[in-house]
Amino acid sequence: MIEKMLEAFFRHWLLILLPVIAIPLDVTAWVLSTPPQYEAQAGVWVERPTYLAYSGDELTRYLPPAMVQRNKLEELMRTRSFISDLVAGTALNAYLTYPGGETQLDQIFARDFDTIQNGDHLLVIRFRAESRDLAMQIVNATVDQFRLRASDDRRAQAQLAISFYQARVTDTEGVLAQARSDQAKYLATNPSIAQTLARQGIEVARLDPQFAELQRRVEAAQHDADGAQGYLQSAQLDVSAGVQSDTVSFKVVDATGASSTPSRQLKKVLVFPIAALVGAVVLSACLLLFFALSDHSVRSLADLAPDTVILGVMPRLRARNLTYAGTHLTRRAVGFVAGSALALRAGDRESP
Repeated sequence: MIEKMLEAFFRHWLLILLPVIAIPLDVTAWVLSTPPQYEAQAGVWVERPTYLAYSGDELTRYLPPAMVQRNKLEELMRTRSFISDLVAGTALNAYLTYPGGETQLDQIFARDFDTIQNGDHLLVIRFRAESRDLAMQIVNATVDQFRLRASDDRRAQAQLAISFYQARVTDTEGVLAQARSDQAKYLATNPSIAQTLARQGIEVARLDPQFAELQRRVEAAQHDADGAQGYLQSAQLDVSAGVQSDTVSFKVVDATGASSTPSRQLKKVLVFPIAALVGAVVLSACLLLFFALSDHSVRSLADLAPDTVILGVMPRLRARNLTYAGTHLTRRAVGFVAGSALALRAGDRESP
């Protein structure tokens, strides 16, 4: 097999080595042809306030705040609505005016936008662009839109919870009022139970089964009303605490800044050519293996099938101690062969 591969390599060496040479050169030329970019970044301090009675997501309470906010931001960056709001006041807004622009925006942010978690509380937002002002605009817009979106979502959820608990409070208060009205009517129609309740207390009055059932209904309705009122107050507190905690939970500690000179990304300069070289080597190896396996010529007995009938084998003769005697010996050898052939033909003619 090694002999086949070597023979296939020397037979098709140009085609095999072409990917190793052409692909890395093309990728390197493409990387060097890309214009240099400015890099803008901002440092955001993310905190989970503990002194405010704000109930956050129980599933993420044990995760670092920076990881939670980074996951939320990366999920928002995959939505068209957030990207549209983000680029609304920047030069990238022109991409939204023609077909296919949203797809190009997704490619731009997938290539040039990064969020880096640096510790448990520091989140770094980066964006690269050919224009220094555009890079800073995108970073600032990302921070503003993320803070606004998080505040609006929290406020919308809290308002929905408040509306639900307000309706719940209204229902439970109605049930409580009806239970108290039924109890008052029963006491009005049964003065003896009312006198017993006034003189000996409610425990003695409970000896009457009907009054005990009415009292149980009043107490259950009162418990439901108190619980609904407590949930409503907790939701209202969440709204106010969530609004007040926005300035604490997502605060810019490092103002947006951009590099003074444009530069190319180190990832493209180093990683892409290396990846292209590795891919080209793999492709060349596949070509070599293909040429070797597709070559069905027979060069030894090992290349024949087991059921092949062998009539004979021509041995390979190798001359030993052969030295070069010059052109004179070569001419004499050619003349000897030619003379022998002529003598043989003359003998054939005289034989009849």
